[in-house]
Amino acid sequence: MPASSRILVAICAAAAAAAALSACGGDDRGDSSAPLLAPAATTSSKAEPYADLSARELLDRAETGMRDSGAMTVDLTGTDEGAAMHVKAALTTEGRCAVAASVDGDTFQIIGTGAGAYVKGDAGFWRDNASDGADGDTAADRLAGKWARLSEQEFTDSGLDYFCVLDELLDDMTSDDDKGTLTKNLPTTLDGKPVIPLVHTTSDGTTTIYVSTGDTPYVVKSESTGGDSPDVGLYSDFGKPPHIAAPPPSLTVDPGDLGGDQDGGGFRV
Repeated sequence: MPASSRILVAICAAAAAAAALSACGGDDRGDSSAPLLAPAATTSSKAEPYADLSARELLDRAETGMRDSGAMTVDLTGTDEGAAMHVKAALTTEGRCAVAASVDGDTFQIIGTGAGAYVKGDAGFWRDNASDGADGDTAADRLAGKWARLSEQEFTDSGLDYFCVLDELLDDMTSDDDKGTLTKNLPTTLDGKPVIPLVHTTSDGTTTIYVSTGDTPYVVKSESTGGDSPDVGLYSDFGKPPHIAAPPPSLTVDPGDLGGDQDGGGFRV
């Protein structure tokens, strides 16, 4: 935990396959840099929290706490093959989500209702993801300021629901937990709050995982170095589901009304 670089790569793959991603509380700034929290080089004089737990036991407990919370916000920043990527997602176990992302300058959003989704992209996003033979400029004009409405099946087929289901996201983020070595460092502070750093080292690089020290520990930050895709992840708002509302009908479009190609899952303009 956490293999967030795979999530960032999946954003690119999903965008190319379905021409869609999601909305996070109106945050469509497309900023490729998440706010980074710098750990202070200090330790506490109090008794070390979770001193009786090994690094593996503490990480397992933190990941269990994240699952049991039922909702959280993830903010990931990284690169893939030189392309800057950023995704911020507030998601739940029921598939209700609000996500905003940018890939190499293109921004796109999704609102997941649990029974389908609404997708909105900027002009660059629609141009870059127009179907083969389609006029990207025309697609961008027709979808300007609009949300494309996806059924639950279209949403699932596109693979974009991956960013809206907490358990699926955590399954991917924890899939490398048993690889390499995991070391528990001395407690320190992160943004003024006590944390315990865990250092996960594999052949792909090193990830420092910061675990909170409250009654229920959570992973609150991860920072990967080395490898092809260094990235930073921030995790917050545990147990706080996003407030989801569908866009007004006047701002939504059925992909079928655009003559889109739905072969292969999802839709293309």
